[in-house]
Amino acid sequence: MANFQITPRAAFVESNELNFRSLYLFHTPLGSNQNQSGIIDSNVTTGLGAAVVNNWPICDGPSPGATVVARAQGLHIYAGNWQNTFSITFEVERFKGSTLQVMGISVEEGEWAIVGGTGQFAMATGVIYKKFHEQRSEGNIIELTIHGFCPMVHR
Repeated sequence: MANFQITPRAAFVESNELNFRSLYLFHTPLGSNQNQSGIIDSNVTTGLGAAVVNNWPICDGPSPGATVVARAQGLHIYAGNWQNTFSITFEVERFKGSTLQVMGISVEEGEWAIVGGTGQFAMATGVIYKKFHEQRSEGNIIELTIHGFCPMVHR
């Protein structure tokens, strides 16, 4: 019989809290501005095994003229659900070059886990909440809210 135990542990770790709101991921699989591409075809019967690379822009607003602040760069593989694994690479000057490492299923709704980071977000953990914002003919726009923690790394 399985035995699961979680034990509270007191540990003092200074950390920074991340709260990034009103970010918009442009998921564009179709049209002349597509930002993802299939690299492995799927099993014809089940769809399993399809692999797609993505370079989704994350902007500070949902309009076409919004500023790109980061990019979700990585891949997603169909294994019954779309399994996503990618880096959010920040381009905005304040966080330029820092990344968040992200994993989770689906694109449109739900949550992704923050499982690491680099630069100003070294060793980050947390969650990205996703909410469908708008459907367009070439794809959709997803609103993101990032909530996480990074231990303060003293160098």
